[in-house]
Formats: sequence, C-alpha cells, structure tokens
Amino acid sequence: MGFVKSSIAALLMVASTSAIAASSTFVSKIERVLLDDSDFAGCMVLLRPFPASELPNCAANWATLDCLKEFPESTGSIASNKLAQAQLALVTGRSVKMRVTDSRIANGYCFAHRIDVMDVRD
Repeated sequence: MGFVKSSIAALLMVASTSAIAASSTFVSKIERVLLDDSDFAGCMVLLRPFPASELPNCAANWATLDCLKEFPESTGSIASNKLAQAQLALVTGRSVKMRVTDSRIANGYCFAHRIDVMDVRD
C-alpha cells in the first residue's frame, strides 16, 4: 500500500510541474504586424529572433497582443497601446523588449504581456 501511495504522489508531482507556465523576456525586431477579425486574438507580431527553446509550447516567431481581449488581463486600451508600440517599432526599425508567456495561447500563439520600444536601430 505504501508503494501505491508513493507512486501516486510521484505522478502528481510530475503532472503539476509540467503544467507550470513558461515565460521569456527577450530583445527582438518586429518584422510584421497582423490584424484579424476573429483568429489569433485579433492581432499578432512576427518577431526575429524568437526564443523557441525557452517557449516550446508557443508557435515559433509570432506572439499575440490580444486585441480582441480574450484573456482576462487584457483591456482595450492596453491591447491598443501594445499594438501601437509594435507598429512604431516596425516603421522606425527599433528593437523591442518583449515578455511572452505560454500561460495564455490563441490559436497556438503565445501572449505578449509586455512590449518596450528600445532606442536601438539597425
């Protein structure tokens, strides 16, 4: 009986650790901005480089900004401001510092919690 309890406890520990969300903060360039009426939580950015090894549950290179407010932490003004920051970085050629997490996913693409436009250009 002790073996069964130990085995169940070990399985629960493994299951709970695999459910921990990953997030990554990284510097990148925005190569494209996408807007959609119904998919991808409304808007996304194409990022190069993208830390795929740190975010294995995320579809590579894209992150959603959640313009449709599908996630509880999103508001219309925050999503609009993140989109404006992404567009600013795209047209000025500036780098961005992004914080992306796989705790929120839209159509396989992970959520960008934060976007900072940096004073770094090519």
